[in-house]
Amino acid sequence: MQLTILGSGTAIPSLTRGSPGLLVEVADSSLLFDGGSGTLPRLLKAGISITELDRVFYTHLHPDHTGDLVPLLFVLRNPVWRRTKPLYLTGPKGFIAFYEGLTHLYGDWIAPKTYELVVNETLKEVTEAEGFRVIPREVVHLQHSLCYRVESTDGKSLVFSGDTTYCDAMIEAAKGADLLVLECSAPDEQPMKVHLTPTEAGQIAALSGCRRLVLTHLYPICEAYDLVTPCKKVFDGEVILAEDLMRLPV
Repeated sequence: MQLTILGSGTAIPSLTRGSPGLLVEVADSSLLFDGGSGTLPRLLKAGISITELDRVFYTHLHPDHTGDLVPLLFVLRNPVWRRTKPLYLTGPKGFIAFYEGLTHLYGDWIAPKTYELVVNETLKEVTEAEGFRVIPREVVHLQHSLCYRVESTDGKSLVFSGDTTYCDAMIEAAKGADLLVLECSAPDEQPMKVHLTPTEAGQIAALSGCRRLVLTHLYPICEAYDLVTPCKKVFDGEVILAEDLMRLPV
């Protein structure tokens, strides 16, 4: 299993950090988790053709996490691409209505032409596939926000928080993970409502017993602060500050 950070930033435009997006490659499948504006060209920079994507999972429906959904569907109907294998879209409760709203707005321009599009919403349903499974869990942020745990049949596990505040559900989802990717939107000195600080991220990592921790979803204010040191005061494992196009084995 391998992780590529496609976007380590937020909704705030940045020359160095794109909107949230993670690529997980596992068991010959390419899984995209969230996809804000600019995710598609960063996929290409990571060496993944858009036609190769197998599944897309959304943690919640804020624009900085879903902004490239319409561009994705629009380009896949273009005859230049000729996608033929199915594409699976999964999001939290409300995702089907969200998708139907987009189809009402854009109509045929985002309708699949050469492939099957499977749209699903979940709060608890596990996605079982050959070589891996994806387990959702509801966390505290926007109503029905999800984190996801990816487990491969060879025993590796990766957990992605999406956006969340400190909560027991996040700790439980991350139990024993090989790699935990947590949002860390603001420094301890200037916390943001329903988001994590470095110390809170470290506490979740410590209580979950994960091996390694990646901090992502970094607002511009984070660049002026040391996020790793306060995190390591409460978590003695490896702490990694995410960067766009960073690749990490799980």
